[in-house]
Amino acid sequence: MSNLSLVSMRRGFALARSARSTSMKLLIPLLVALSVVLGAAPPALAQALDAPRAPGPRGQIALRAEPPGAPVELAASGPDHVGSFTIENQGDGPLKVTRVIVRTSPEDPRVPPGVSVELEGGGTSATLPPGASRKVVVRWKTAGVRARELYGHVVVESDAVSAGAAGALGVARTVAMGIHAERGSSLGFVGDHILSILTFLPLLGVVAVFLAHLLRYRDDRKLRLMTVVLMGVNLVLAAWLYAQFDRGFTRADGNDGYQFIEHGVWIRSLNVEYFVGVDGVSISMVLLTALISFVGALASYSVHDQLKGYFAMYNLLVTGMFGVFIALDLFLFFVFWEVMLLPMYFLIGIWGGPRREYAAIKFFLYTLAGSVFMLLAFIWFYLNAGHTYLVDGQATERIFSIPELSRVAWAAQGLTILGVAAVKVVWIWLFVGFAIKIPMFPFHTWLPDAHVEAPTAISVILAGVLLKMGTYGILRINFTLLPEATQWAAPAMAVFGVVNILYGAFCAMAQSDLKKLVAYSSVSHMGFTLLALGAMTPQGIQACLVQMFNHGLITGMLFTLVGVVYDRVHTRDIDRFGGLASEMPLYTALVGFAFMASLGLPGLSGFWGEAMTFIGAFPRYRALTILAAVGVILTAAYHLWALQRMFLGTFRASWRQSKYLEPFGGKFPEISGRELASIAPLAALVLVLGFWPRPLLSLIDRGALDVHRLVDRPGQSQIAGAPGADGVGGAAYARAGAPEEGASPGQGALASAR
Repeated sequence: MSNLSLVSMRRGFALARSARSTSMKLLIPLLVALSVVLGAAPPALAQALDAPRAPGPRGQIALRAEPPGAPVELAASGPDHVGSFTIENQGDGPLKVTRVIVRTSPEDPRVPPGVSVELEGGGTSATLPPGASRKVVVRWKTAGVRARELYGHVVVESDAVSAGAAGALGVARTVAMGIHAERGSSLGFVGDHILSILTFLPLLGVVAVFLAHLLRYRDDRKLRLMTVVLMGVNLVLAAWLYAQFDRGFTRADGNDGYQFIEHGVWIRSLNVEYFVGVDGVSISMVLLTALISFVGALASYSVHDQLKGYFAMYNLLVTGMFGVFIALDLFLFFVFWEVMLLPMYFLIGIWGGPRREYAAIKFFLYTLAGSVFMLLAFIWFYLNAGHTYLVDGQATERIFSIPELSRVAWAAQGLTILGVAAVKVVWIWLFVGFAIKIPMFPFHTWLPDAHVEAPTAISVILAGVLLKMGTYGILRINFTLLPEATQWAAPAMAVFGVVNILYGAFCAMAQSDLKKLVAYSSVSHMGFTLLALGAMTPQGIQACLVQMFNHGLITGMLFTLVGVVYDRVHTRDIDRFGGLASEMPLYTALVGFAFMASLGLPGLSGFWGEAMTFIGAFPRYRALTILAAVGVILTAAYHLWALQRMFLGTFRASWRQSKYLEPFGGKFPEISGRELASIAPLAALVLVLGFWPRPLLSLIDRGALDVHRLVDRPGQSQIAGAPGADGVGGAAYARAGAPEEGASPGQGALASAR
C-alpha cells in the first residue's frame, strides 16, 4: 500500500473521530436535557444547567472573631450584652452581603428573645469591595428575658462563591458565626459551670486514690470520709441547682428549653461537641443522682477490703451517671454511658457475693449488647444529619447535637434500611439498648443476679439511678428525635410495660431472698414507666418522670435496709427470720414504712407515680390499665407477706446461738446512727412528697409538656372536638396538647427552619 493511501486512511479516521466527538458533544446535552424534563437527572445537575455562569471575578466571604475558633462573646454593656465580629471580602471582586440575621424564627425560637444584629453603621446588607471588611454588632436586650445564657448563630447571606466548579456556576454561600453570652449567677464561676463541676468533682476522688497508692498511703479509712465529703459537696451544689432552676422555662424561651448550658467544640474532626444542659426532663434525675450517690457513700462503710480500688471505681461511676443525664451530644452521651459500665462491672465482680463473677459478666454482656445497638443508631443520625452548624458557626453536614438532630424531618426523608423505614429500625435499635437498662422483659434476667451479688451501696446505686437511664434515654432520644416512630411503637411500649408490672410482681411473690424480692419489685415498678410512656399523654409523660424519681428514693431505702440485716447475720432468707419486731423495733418501723411506700400507699410518694400512670394511660389503653391495676394488688400482697414472715410472730430462739450475734450477746443490734443517717433523707423525702408532691411536679411540668408537643400534637379538629372546647375544658386541653404561641413546631416545620 502506498504512502498516499496510508495518509488518506489516517485522515479519514481522524475525520470520523472528530465527527463522532462532535456528535457526542451535541448528544450529551440533549440526553441531559431530556432527563431533566423526565425528572431523571440529579437535582444538583439540573441546577447547574440552569445556573448562569459567573461573570468575572467574585467576592470571597470570611468571618473573623476574637478569639478565633470560638463563639463571639457578648459582654455586659449597661442593661444589654453586646459583641461583634467582622465580615471580610477576600476575593478579587465585590462581595454583596444580602442579609445578616439571627438564626431563629417565631416557629422555632432557637435563641432567647431580645437578640438583634446589624452591620456597623446600620442596616443588614452591604457591598464590600475586594479586601474590605465590615463589623457586625450583636446585641442581646435581657430586660424581661428568662434565659440566663445565650447560645446561637448569626447567619450571613451573600453572593460569594466557593472555589472550583461550584464557584464557576455562581452558587451563593451562607456562613454563620456562633454567639454566646452569660448573665452570671450568684456563685460566679461555679454557678456558670455547675453541671461540669457536679459531673467531674468525683474524679478528684479517683485522682486522690491514685496518689495514695503511689505514695503507699495506708490509712484507707480516710478514703471513705473523702468520698462522703465529695458526695456531700455535690449534694449541696445540687440543692443550689434545684433552687436556681427556672420552673417556667420552656422551648419558647430559647436555648431549646435547656438551662445551665455549657457548649463548645470538643473533637472538631468528628464534629463532636461538649454540650451539656438540663431541662424539666433531666433536672429531677440530676438531683436524684446527687442524693443517691451521697446515700451510697454512707452505705459503703460496710465495705472493708481493697478500699482504694473500691472508692476509685465508685467515684468514676458517679461521674458517668451525672454525665448521662446532662449530655446533649450523642457522642458525649455514649461516652458517659460506657464510663458508667466499666466501674459497675468491677464493683460487682470484685466486691460482690459468692457468684459475683457470673453476675458481673452477665451485667456487662447485656449492657454492652445494648450499647452496640445504641451506637449503630447514633452513627445513622450522624451520617444523615444534613446541613447545620457547630457552636462556633462552622458549617457541617454531620453532627451529634441532640437539639440540632431534633430539627431534622427524619420520617419525611423516606430513608430505608433493608427495605424497612429507617426511622422504625433505628427506633427499635435505640429502644432495645435502653430497654436492657430498664430492665424490660425479656431483657431483665441480669438484674436479680446483679442485685443479689452486688454490695449494698452498689445495689442502692443500681436500683436508684442506673435503671432510670433506660427510661430517660427513651424520653431524651427516642421521643425527641423520632416522634413519628414513637407514635408507631407506643402501643407495644404499653404492652411491655404491663407485662413487666405483672411478671415482676409474680416473681417477687415467689422469692425467699429479701434482696431478690426487692429486685423483682423494681422490674415491676419500672413497668409503670413504660406504660406511662406508651400513653404519650401529658399526664403519662409526667407520671413517668414522677415514678422514676420516687422509685429511686424508695428502692434506695429498701436496699439500704436489706443491707442492715445482712451485715448482722449474713443472710437474707426471709423464712429464717420471724419476730424481728421485738428485737429491732426501729428497724421494723423503717422497713414497714418503706414497704408501704413501695406498694403505693396514699400519703407516701410511691402513690403518685402509679396514680398518675393510671390517669394518663386509661384514656388510651383501658384494658391494659385495668391489668396494670391488678399489679398493685400483687405488689401489696408480696410486701405484706414478707413483712409478716420477717417481723411478726414468734422470734426464733435459735438465733441466740448464732456466731454472728455473739459479739452482741445473742441479740439483734438495733439500726445504728450511720445506717439511720443514710436512710433518713430518703424517708423524709418519701413522706414529704407523699403529702406535697408539688416541689417535684413543678420541676418537671414544662419539660413533660415540651416532650408531649413533639410526639402527640393534636390537630385542630381534635382540639375543636374536645369536651368543653368552647369553654374552660377546651382551653385547658389546648394548653396541654397544642403548641403555645412561640412554642416549638412539628418536625416538618422545624426542618424547613434549618
